[in-house]
Amino acid sequence: MSVRILAATGDPDAARALLGLLAQLPGAEPAPAAPDSGTLLDTLARAAETGLDELPEVVVLHDVIGPMPALDLVRDVALRFPSVGVVLLTADPSPTMLAAAMNSGARGVVGLPLSYEELGARVEAAAGWAAGVRRHLGPGRAALPAVAGGTLVAVAGAKGGVGATVTAVQLALAAQASGRSTALVDLDLQGGDIASYLDVQFRRSVADLADIADVSSRVLNDAMYVHESGPALLLAPADGERGEDVTDRAARLVLAALRQRYEVVVVDCGTQVTSANAVAVETADMAVLVTTPDVIAVRAAKRMVRMWDRLQIRKPQDTTTVVNRHSRSSEIQPSLIGRITGTKVAASVIPAAFRELQAVIDAGRLQDLDNRSTVKAGIWALAGELGLVTGAAAVPATRGKKQRRGDRGQVTLEALGMTPIILITLILVWQAVLAGYTFTLAGNAADQAARAAAVGHDAGAAATSDLPGAWADGADIGPPDHSDGQVSVTVGLRVPVLFPGAISFPVTVHGHASTPDEEPTP
Repeated sequence: MSVRILAATGDPDAARALLGLLAQLPGAEPAPAAPDSGTLLDTLARAAETGLDELPEVVVLHDVIGPMPALDLVRDVALRFPSVGVVLLTADPSPTMLAAAMNSGARGVVGLPLSYEELGARVEAAAGWAAGVRRHLGPGRAALPAVAGGTLVAVAGAKGGVGATVTAVQLALAAQASGRSTALVDLDLQGGDIASYLDVQFRRSVADLADIADVSSRVLNDAMYVHESGPALLLAPADGERGEDVTDRAARLVLAALRQRYEVVVVDCGTQVTSANAVAVETADMAVLVTTPDVIAVRAAKRMVRMWDRLQIRKPQDTTTVVNRHSRSSEIQPSLIGRITGTKVAASVIPAAFRELQAVIDAGRLQDLDNRSTVKAGIWALAGELGLVTGAAAVPATRGKKQRRGDRGQVTLEALGMTPIILITLILVWQAVLAGYTFTLAGNAADQAARAAAVGHDAGAAATSDLPGAWADGADIGPPDHSDGQVSVTVGLRVPVLFPGAISFPVTVHGHASTPDEEPTP
């Protein structure tokens, strides 16, 4: 039986030595080593999406890997991919380290420098354990979920004031309204406002969980507040300086415990990157970045995305950007924001309608936002797009159809509003064409009449010979003027209104022409 092994180490020399030993193990199929925690988790997630049989049986993890601490990475792999056995390589194989590794979910610990016999024994034991787990799951369970427990959504703002907290709160309310158990976490540790938005007075916060090694359901119950609207709240500390107590390790433990208990966990990460909310963005199923369609906010969104990428927290293509205060008249549209930031842009946008929010925000009762609100409809539609809600709860019932057809309706209204202007413009252009044509006809008729009078013919008949009927009927042809060897004739024509022959303006256009007199008066 072959054993697929995925090694992970940040030391190139250690990687070469480890892969060399693994290749010598009977039946071993080592893959190229992952250089960091992000690459390791991405590789496992892609394999899990294909199916259980594509996951390696064993992950051999060197404790010098980064940026995630090794024990936290062991715990994450064990939670997200429970059918994979993890073997930890460490230069400190003490009983304390052994106990910590086992508590994190490792199936074995190997001391450094590496020993072929010890490495082989630990890999064999981990592979046997993984095979037993997979037999228990059965052949029909082809794919395991990429995460354990509920769905985690991290909501961050490109900068202050773009509406990240409002978005996070309404996403949680939408998930709760659809019947899914929901937790709303405020990891904006120094400036969190969820309590203010939902009119909550509290004593306990996430800072009270910072020093607890085992975050059990009872411990969570003591720290959380069940809001009247349904979601359970884990709030930021009232004293901002206490936010420093919430380390990345504490945040990882708390979020893992919440995912075990709730179907949906929405985390408000604020606009600053800290070690705690970086964990939320890194481990989230979906990272939502809220921005507004203005240059400053879009530049801030681009900086945030690039920073997440540099710190190996989140790749741009794995981030969803949401446009708040959207307007079709804005010069910066969602498609442009997507190109600038390199992220996916949500199809659901939140319209610019702050007046709908002002009353509930001033009252500190965001949960009372009217179902007729276009802002609420936009955020709840976003919840449906993210898969946080099911069925009719994807948008407020009274606004669902209007929200789904909002863009088409707005285009129709804009077209109807422009129609009178377009018609008036066309009428004026056409009337100007008729006036110009009348001037041309008057000049040509006067020229014909003058030439006819110069040779003794009927000037009136000559003037009307080429005129269309609509103009000839009302033509005013003056008598020829013979003087100084010249014949001059003036012709007056009425300018028709829109349709020649129907009605004319009370304005006469005159054409005048002169030619040498060929029949001098005796």
